Amino acid sequence: MRPPEKVVFGHTVEGLLTVLEGHLEGPLRAKLKDVGLDLDQKLEPAYPKEQWHQMLLLAAEALFPSHSPAQAHWHLGQRFVTAYFATNMGRALKGVLKLLGPARTLERTARNMASGSNFLRVDVERLAATDYRLKVSHGGVHPEFIGALCHFGTLTTGVKGLTTVVEAHEGVSATYRLRW
Repeated sequence: MRPPEKVVFGHTVEGLLTVLEGHLEGPLRAKLKDVGLDLDQKLEPAYPKEQWHQMLLLAAEALFPSHSPAQAHWHLGQRFVTAYFATNMGRALKGVLKLLGPARTLERTARNMASGSNFLRVDVERLAATDYRLKVSHGGVHPEFIGALCHFGTLTTGVKGLTTVVEAHEGVSATYRLRW
């Protein structure tokens, strides 16, 4: 029996397109089509993991051409979170996260990430009351995107003094440390 294909769900790609509004004409449109995202067609229900990672790379390069890849992916992650929390679903989730607070929000990271794809694996380790380590597998070769999702998602809880760093990175997996 073959394992299921690793995919990102269409609504996640739709979120990326929201971030890219105003930049989807010209060269970026053609580059996205070259990696399998034809903007003249209806979005697919899901896209292969490798295709998603290519879309992220193209988006980071298009939006932040003067930044290093790490900085570009961090800023892309920030914009992605901002765009998501502007949607109806995102506004509802933001209210829930404020009620949960930062610790419980981080402890739910695996569940939250599972809503966007079927391949991200997140192990959350509480080191102290305000100190967490997250190990994420299959997040991509630029761990700053996932780091930004965790950081800016947690900031929506109202937490003050949050720091997020990439502690380790190997291939498409990374370890993050979040403290406040």
